[in-house]
Amino acid sequence: MKKNILFILTSLLIAIILIYFVFKKIGTKEIWQVFLSFPPKGILLCLLLTILSVALGSWRWQIILKDRGYNIPISKLSSVWMSGFGWAYFTSMGGMIGDELLKSYTLKNRFSISLRKAAASVVIEDPILDGSIFFLIIIIGIFFFILKTMVIPLELWMVILILSFPIGGLIFFYFKAFKTQSMIKIIEKPLKKLINGKLAEGINDLEKEILDFFKVDNKSLWQAITISFLKGIITVARSWLIILFLGIKIDFIAAISFVAFANIAYIFPLPAALGSLEALEAFAFSNFGLAPHNAIAFTLILRFFDLSVALIGIFFLFRFSTTWVKEKIGL
Repeated sequence: MKKNILFILTSLLIAIILIYFVFKKIGTKEIWQVFLSFPPKGILLCLLLTILSVALGSWRWQIILKDRGYNIPISKLSSVWMSGFGWAYFTSMGGMIGDELLKSYTLKNRFSISLRKAAASVVIEDPILDGSIFFLIIIIGIFFFILKTMVIPLELWMVILILSFPIGGLIFFYFKAFKTQSMIKIIEKPLKKLINGKLAEGINDLEKEILDFFKVDNKSLWQAITISFLKGIITVARSWLIILFLGIKIDFIAAISFVAFANIAYIFPLPAALGSLEALEAFAFSNFGLAPHNAIAFTLILRFFDLSVALIGIFFLFRFSTTWVKEKIGL
């Protein structure tokens, strides 16, 4: 659809303007000096952690699907996982387009999985489990940032206010899920007025599938949660190593704060968080008493690894889901 193309182009233009002003203010010479100092050993170790993160994400998804009755090899699932990551990375975290829809579509067509079970597995794996760790890192990171700097600027208060909605939603979900209580029932009547009965019934079935996985005695649930925590630790460890290899001595706790601000940057509807990532990391580094050009060098190296996964994902995306992509961008 044309509105999707317009959305992507507009967000890209905003990102380019932001990145221009960030580089202009900080100075490119200092940034490139720090960036080029990153050693080959650092590239190898961070690359291994990136691969491990992808493997853990795919493994978690395999556990969820196996619990739903489908045993798919990690080698095949990883290509679908990366295609979703690539689509989200280049289209503002799937903003208004939906990498969840892409992964559900691909599962259904490649592996003959029912759309309900495919969609349930994607929702469990991505917005719920991955989203939980994503926001948990933000909460912990902001807490340590405030504790370390004793600074709570107005912008940070605004971010905290905005984040209270998705975080509150996740807390409410877990509260209801572990009691196996329906959330759809709360909005059932207005939902049926907004959408047709068949679609409302489909949403209700999807919720039942999700709640069935979140039973306290389900071993697969706790395996998936454990893997999610491991994946989160690896995400922080990779950023910590990048900063250490840039010659900046910080502890693991400080690294959590920097990852937290990176996560906040990816909430903005900008492709690959261009501009927002640089601005927020420069803010975080400065408040920790570190030079802003180190922050930009950090973001460039971080992008190198994420971009590598995203590009591989885009390759798989066009190999397996070309029709879906054409429909979404209106070709």
